[in-house]
Amino acid sequence: MMKKHLYFLIFLPLTTQAETLRVPQPIFFENNNVPKNEELQLKTQPKDTALSAPVTFNQDDSAQTKLEKLINYSVVKQQWGILKQTLPLYQSQPQHDVTLYRYALGAMLRAEGNHKQAIHLYQQIVDEKPELAYPRFDLGVMLFENKQYRQAKAELERATPALSPAMQQFTQRYLEAMKERQDWKADIEWQYTQTDNVNNASSQQDILLGKLRFKKDKDSLPQKAHGFRYGLGLSREINVAGNHFVTLNGRFGGVHYWDNQDYSEKSLYAALGYRHRSALQSLGLTPFFEQNWLGAPRYSQNYGITADLRRELTALWSLSGTLSHTQKRYADTNVARRHNGYINGAMLALSYQAKPNWLLFGGVEGSLDRSKDKAESSLRRGVNLGTVWQIKDFATRLSIRYVKRDFRAKNFYFPTKKRQDKEYDFNASLWHNKMQWKGFMPKLNYRYRKIDSNIPEFYSRTSGEWFVSVERSF
Repeated sequence: MMKKHLYFLIFLPLTTQAETLRVPQPIFFENNNVPKNEELQLKTQPKDTALSAPVTFNQDDSAQTKLEKLINYSVVKQQWGILKQTLPLYQSQPQHDVTLYRYALGAMLRAEGNHKQAIHLYQQIVDEKPELAYPRFDLGVMLFENKQYRQAKAELERATPALSPAMQQFTQRYLEAMKERQDWKADIEWQYTQTDNVNNASSQQDILLGKLRFKKDKDSLPQKAHGFRYGLGLSREINVAGNHFVTLNGRFGGVHYWDNQDYSEKSLYAALGYRHRSALQSLGLTPFFEQNWLGAPRYSQNYGITADLRRELTALWSLSGTLSHTQKRYADTNVARRHNGYINGAMLALSYQAKPNWLLFGGVEGSLDRSKDKAESSLRRGVNLGTVWQIKDFATRLSIRYVKRDFRAKNFYFPTKKRQDKEYDFNASLWHNKMQWKGFMPKLNYRYRKIDSNIPEFYSRTSGEWFVSVERSF
């Protein structure tokens, strides 16, 4: 594994000799500990619910009857603005139907995303009138939407015998959906890849340290490699009670270069955590462990905990955030002596669906890396922007990222400098929704990464790669 270190030819005034220098920073798996934006998808836009036809009244209809007709019509046509004005008037009627009032108010609250209150109202209805099968069905559907699968299953199964055959089939779909959502899910990824800087090296050939000049040999300059990336993931979320879930995640993946195997990577990730889910929000707390290999030997271990939040602000706006703490441990004694430590990371992102076929997203991020060697400890601050765009069946995803990284102490090889890096990332993907075979979808991808450092001899580097990926979720 000697190729993982930088080699130089040192030129002295009277003699020439070979020396080996090691760059004092692990450069593999370095992005594993940075919170990442999740893969966002286009949302289905809300339907137009404009009033299609007026409500008809009879001459002998009382005021209460007219209000009841209007309430029923508004619920069916989803005219929540009209309903919001009508319900207070109806409630003021001395002989108003409490069940109808609760039913309509619950439907409106559900449409507004207030599932908790809507479920409470519908629960009151079925508690007082357990024979009402259709409100019980609606209660089961709202519990389903609010991710309370155990209660939803119980209510739907209780309502089924009194429903029509068509509604019974509809109920069965919900029961099957709940079972499917809590089953094991697998995803497979495979992609051909090529890179022009597999060793993450600086392209600068000459290095001046004091009065000594070093010249890198070819193994210390950027190297090309060809290979394939692969990945197999398993996950499951189990509703244990109410909105509470147990989550399980495992993944094994990496990259194999057939023409430069010293830089082949493998990672094994495992996590067991807790998640609170509702109709509009998801909150998780997940301890994790990760083992990494570089070439054949073990390279590093990471373990820690991640907290994440996702909130649907409106039908078009979403907010997500992540906090993480990672302990990092390296297998090599010399590396561990300087780089063992921890990383605290944070990410906040916002997405907006501007059009049915156009999604915009962006966010800010930061991480605090504490290593045993202060010169290798750093603060990262960054921003990112991206979009998902679809034209008919063609879809593309683009993202850019900028990060500034400041180190805490002066560099070992350059004692007059504190290292500062500027990181630039660009990612692009293109695919066709109908170009699939048994669920396997190919995507054309490009990934570009550039690091500008104030110590370019060691840390400035550029890499770019085109690759075709094939993905499948089960």
